[in-house]
Amino acid sequence: MSDSTIHMLGSTIDTPDSTILPRDHTSLGSWVLLIAKVIESCGLDSRDIFKEAGIELDEIKQPLYRISTAHMAQVWELARTKTQDPYIALKLAASFQPMALNALGMAFAASKNVYDALKRANRYSQMISDGTTTELDETDNRLDFIVKYKSAATMEVHDLGIEAGVAVLFHSLRLIAADNFHPTRVSFEHDFKGDTKPYEEFFECPVIFSSDRTAMEFDKEGLFDDHPFSDSALTNTLDRWIEEHLANFKEELTSTKIKKYLLKNLAYGKVDQKSAAQHLALSPRVMQRRLKDEGMTFSQLLDDCRQNLAVKLISKDKLPLAEVAFLLGFSDQSNFSRAFKRWTGSSPNEYKF
Repeated sequence: MSDSTIHMLGSTIDTPDSTILPRDHTSLGSWVLLIAKVIESCGLDSRDIFKEAGIELDEIKQPLYRISTAHMAQVWELARTKTQDPYIALKLAASFQPMALNALGMAFAASKNVYDALKRANRYSQMISDGTTTELDETDNRLDFIVKYKSAATMEVHDLGIEAGVAVLFHSLRLIAADNFHPTRVSFEHDFKGDTKPYEEFFECPVIFSSDRTAMEFDKEGLFDDHPFSDSALTNTLDRWIEEHLANFKEELTSTKIKKYLLKNLAYGKVDQKSAAQHLALSPRVMQRRLKDEGMTFSQLLDDCRQNLAVKLISKDKLPLAEVAFLLGFSDQSNFSRAFKRWTGSSPNEYKF
């Protein structure tokens, strides 16, 4: 397998500094292993099939291998052709286990509630694949998780890969939610000519193809029900590792540089777009354009960093809430409490227990 196809990004969970900068858009190699399991369940020899694509499965088993999205698309097409199963992505999701996504899968499983897990999925989607970006569209009553192609250059991401990513996310959410949890609607931009009933049975809601966007839509009611096996101390540790890991192979991204600046300076004074742009030696307009190209906005980065620091400070339980609010740049404690409840579904005092 060539270096341009597979990239080994670290050897163990303890050594994120050993990552190597990828030259192409990549996905976690564990997707290949999941596809291999589905192929084997169809009575086929996955090793022989993947050799056709120039892949040795034993190499993929090393932690945190990444495979180019273009090559991953070939793998999906090969799997669909060999199995003759148009619903292979759903079968993969149904047998998914959290450890397949390494630290992110474990963080999902330990999330406080579905809302917390969706925020984590959006924040760290690049861990799974950097060929797409995600965003959350939130109102008082609804939350939509949206998947977007980064640019025309990343349209090589396979339709089945998109379906599998959305289905795996839903399956992961079901593991921490009540049995009656489901989206209100799921939509995909790509076309599908077959029977959509298996999709509707899997997601337990209407599923639309040839839509104007790829998204899962949720009614907010029920997203904040506490997960009985949540562990905030564990998720804080895993989040820190994921952030270090992502930063190591995204060091050149404007969003990574701004996030580092915000996390370092947020508690020491007012930070805004102008000060961040000056730190990067960019004009605010150029900085905004680069962030847009990366699927991010300054306000989103600021909100994410505030949430990150707020959860850490609240979990330590050493500072008064008024001081935490001041450190994070809120005008008063009530505004901070409202923001914290929007982030986590709980008030700061409730989150401690």
